[in-house]
Amino acid sequence: MKKWDVHIERYGTLFFMLCVAVAAWQCFIVALDTQLGGVGRLFSEWHVVAISVANALLLLSPYWLLRRRWRWLVWIPLTLLTIWCLMQTCYCRAYDDLMPWRSLTLTQNVNSTLASSTLALLRWQDLLILVPYLLLIVVGLLARRAHENKIAFKRFGYTLLACAAFALLGYVKIGEDYKTRFLHNFGNCRYFAQNGLIPYGVFTLHDAFKSHDLSNEERAEIQRFLDEDCPRYTDNRYCSTTGRNLILVIVESLHTWPIGMTVEGREVTPVLNRLIANDSVIYAPHVMFQTSHGHSSDAHFIYNTGLLPLRDGAVAVNWGDARYPSLAAALEGYDCREIICTPGVNWNQNVTSRTYGFDTLYTREHLMADGAFARHGNVDDAALTDFAARLIPQLRQPFFLEMVTMTMHTPYPEDKVRRSWITSSDTLNAEARGYLNCVNLTDSCIGALMDDLHRLGLSRNTVVAIVSDHTQVYLNRVEGRHDSIATPDDWGIPLIVAGCDTTLRYEPVIGQVDVFPTLLDVMGANAYFWKGLGHSILRYPVKGTIFPRNMSVIGDSTALTPHQRRAWDISERMIYGGLWK
Repeated sequence: MKKWDVHIERYGTLFFMLCVAVAAWQCFIVALDTQLGGVGRLFSEWHVVAISVANALLLLSPYWLLRRRWRWLVWIPLTLLTIWCLMQTCYCRAYDDLMPWRSLTLTQNVNSTLASSTLALLRWQDLLILVPYLLLIVVGLLARRAHENKIAFKRFGYTLLACAAFALLGYVKIGEDYKTRFLHNFGNCRYFAQNGLIPYGVFTLHDAFKSHDLSNEERAEIQRFLDEDCPRYTDNRYCSTTGRNLILVIVESLHTWPIGMTVEGREVTPVLNRLIANDSVIYAPHVMFQTSHGHSSDAHFIYNTGLLPLRDGAVAVNWGDARYPSLAAALEGYDCREIICTPGVNWNQNVTSRTYGFDTLYTREHLMADGAFARHGNVDDAALTDFAARLIPQLRQPFFLEMVTMTMHTPYPEDKVRRSWITSSDTLNAEARGYLNCVNLTDSCIGALMDDLHRLGLSRNTVVAIVSDHTQVYLNRVEGRHDSIATPDDWGIPLIVAGCDTTLRYEPVIGQVDVFPTLLDVMGANAYFWKGLGHSILRYPVKGTIFPRNMSVIGDSTALTPHQRRAWDISERMIYGGLWK
C-alpha cells in the first residue's frame, strides 16, 4: 500500500471516529439535560456514555459502505441529529419530556409566538450540542479530499463489533427486566436516556404508526369500567338555581403562588385576592396539571370533555375531529361561544371548537377586525376581555362563554406589555419579574370582565370559573430551591369558581380532570350522561391525582387512586377507538 493511501485510510478512520464522537456526545448531552440532572452529572453516567457511543456507531456505520463521492451523505444524519437534539432540549424545558415524532408534523403551529418562545428557552449549555458539530464541519472542510475511494467492508465489520462491545457495556445489567425496559415507555426522556437513540426511535415510530383499533374484549373492558367505576348520579343537590350563565376563563400559565403575593408592598393579584375572599366561591389552590405533549390544548381538552389527554402526542391535532362528550353539550339549550387570542389554526382550534360543542369561535382575526387590539395597545388579554364585554350583550341567555388568555405566555421580556413597579423590583430575578408583571396585567383584565358583568346586570346570574392550562415558573425555582423539594405550593395551579351556591376552600391536591364534574355540579347539569373520568370535589374526598409523566401519585393515595390510574388507559383507548363517533 502506498504511503498516501495509508494516510487517506487513517484519515478516513479518524474522521469517522470524530463523527461518532460528536453524535454520541450530542445524545449524551440530551440525556443529561432532559433526564439525568444536567451537565453537573457529566462524569457520573458512564453506562449512558456507552449506550450513546453504541447507538452512534450503529447509526453512522453505513459510512463504510459508500464510495468517496457519496460519503458526504454522512452529514445528513449528523445535521438532522444536531437539529433534533437542540429542538428536544428546548422542548423539554417547556413540556418536561421529549417531543414525540408525530409532533414534528405540526407545521400549522410554526409562527412568531413559537419562534420567540423557542429563543427564550435556549441556554448556554446548548452550545455543547452545537459547537462540536461546527468544529466537525471545519475538520471536514480542511481535508475534504482525503477520502479513500473504496467500500471498506472490513472497517464496517469492525464498527459493528465496536458497537456490540459498547452495547454490552451500556445495556447489560444483572437482574434487568429487559422486556419492561424496551417495551414499556415510562416517559420519552427516561426511555431515551436508558435505551439510546435508535431503540427510542424504533419504539416511538412504532407507537406513532401502530393500529389503534380496539378488539371486542377491549371495548367490553371499557364499558365495564364506565358502568362499574364511573359516577351515575343525576341529582343537582349542589345547585339551587339552574340556568345561570357560565364564563370559563382558561388563563395561560397561571400558578397559585402569585395569588396573595406582594412585591414591594403591593398586591400582584388584587382582583383574584378579593374574589377568593368572597362568599359563594369555590377555591382549590392545589390543582395538579395533567397536560402532556398537547400542553395548552391538552388542558382545553380536559376541561371541555372530562377525558384525559394522550400521554404521547397532541390529541387536539391527531384526534381533534372526533366526537366527544363535552361541557357545552351538557349545558343543553345554552348559547355556546369561544374566544381565543390566537389564530384559529393554532392547535387545531378551528376544528376542536366545533368538536367541543361551541356554536361560534372568535379568533385573533375577529379581535383585530373589531379594533380590540388597537384600543388596548395590542395587549392580548385586554383585547380579549374588551371583545367579550361587547359580545356578551348580544348573546342569548343562558350562555356559555369560554375565553382563553395569552398574555402570560412565555417569553417575558420586561417590555412585553408595559413597565410597572414589578419590573423595577430588585428583589426578583428577570424571569420572575416578567412573569409576575404579566400576572398582574391579566389579573386587571379579569377585574375589567367582572366589572363589565356588574355593569350589564349579569353578575348575579353568571358563574365565572377561572382555571389555568399548565404550570410555568415554579416558586421553588424563583426562590432558588431544587425541584426535588418542591411542594404543591410551588407548582399548584388554581381553580376558582365564583357566583356558585357553595363557599369552599379545598386544600387537598386534585387533578385537572376533576374540574369537569365539579362544574357539572355547580351548573346543575347532572342530567347529562357523562360525568367525566374525574370526581367532583363537592361530592368525593379527592386528595390526590395521577401525574402522567411517570404515573405517580401526587398528593395522598386514597380509595380513588386505582380508578384514577386506570382512567389514563381507559381514556387513551376511548380516544383511539373513536367510541364517541
